[in-house]
Amino acid sequence: MKLIQAFLAILCAISSGAAATTINSAEKYAYGANIGWLNAQGDVVNGAVVGEYVCSGYVWGANVGWIHLGGGTPANGIRYQNNSATDFGVNHDGLGNLRGYAYGANIGWINFEESGAPKVDLTTGVLTGQIYSANCGWISLSNKVALVRTDIIQPGADSDGDGITDAWELSYTNSLTAFTATSDADGDGIPDQGEHVADTHPLDPGDLLRITSYLALFGAGTETNTLAWKSKESRNYQIDYRTNLSLGTPWVDATALFAPDPGMNTTRSLVLTPSLSERYFRVEAVKPLSP
Repeated sequence: MKLIQAFLAILCAISSGAAATTINSAEKYAYGANIGWLNAQGDVVNGAVVGEYVCSGYVWGANVGWIHLGGGTPANGIRYQNNSATDFGVNHDGLGNLRGYAYGANIGWINFEESGAPKVDLTTGVLTGQIYSANCGWISLSNKVALVRTDIIQPGADSDGDGITDAWELSYTNSLTAFTATSDADGDGIPDQGEHVADTHPLDPGDLLRITSYLALFGAGTETNTLAWKSKESRNYQIDYRTNLSLGTPWVDATALFAPDPGMNTTRSLVLTPSLSERYFRVEAVKPLSP
C-alpha cells in the first residue's frame, strides 16, 4: 500500500520480522592478517544481521570462534549504549555508518570506530572499511579478493503493528502511542506513518517529502523534466509519472531506485519521448535494501 498526495508519494512501512542472517551467501568473508577469514554468515541460523538501527547475530572465525555483534534488543529500544556487558553491540546510524563494539570470548572487544570507517552501502549492501581488535589488529570488511555484502537491511521491530518502527517512535516521543498509522502529529497533511518511511520529522510541519521545483523543456519530440525535492540521505528514491489524473490511470516507473544527492536536496532530470501535453510526477521514498 502507498500513501500518495498530489505530486508526492511515500512508501508505507515494511513489516519487520526476525532474520536468521541478512548476509549474502556468496559474499560473506572479512579478513584479518592475524586471524584469517571471518564468515559473517556464520552457520546461517546464527549469522550476522544488519538492521536499520542495530546489528545482531554472530560472525564465525575458524581461528577465533564466535564473535557477537549484539543481541538485537538495546535497553533504550533504539540503539545500544555500549556502556554495560548486557547492552553492547554494533549500531547502524541510518546513513550506513556502523559504530560500536562486537565481542569474541577468545579475543575480547572488536571496535567499529571512526578511524576504520566501517560502513554499509545503502544501495549495494556492500560493507567497507575496517574494524579493530586490540588482540588481533585490523580486520578488513572489503578487500581485493573478498567482501561482505548484506542482501537486506532488516527493518526495526514494530511491536504495536502500526507500520512505524518502535525505535523511530521512541526517538521522537519516548512512547509507542503518540504516533499511529493514521495520525498526523504536526498537521502537515502527511500521516506519521508516511513521515516514518520518508524519515522526515513528524513534529516539524516544514519537514516533509515534497517536490520543491519543477521545470519542463520541450524540443525535437522530447521533453526534459527537472525535479527537485528535500531529501534524506537515509533513504533511496524513485520517480514515477502518469499521463492524467483520472482514477485508475497507472503510475509508470520513470527511474529505478537511486541514492539521493549529498546534502539536503536532490535534483533529477528525465528525458522522455515522445513529448506529451500532460504528465504528472511523484517522488517515492523507500527504505534502503528493504526486504
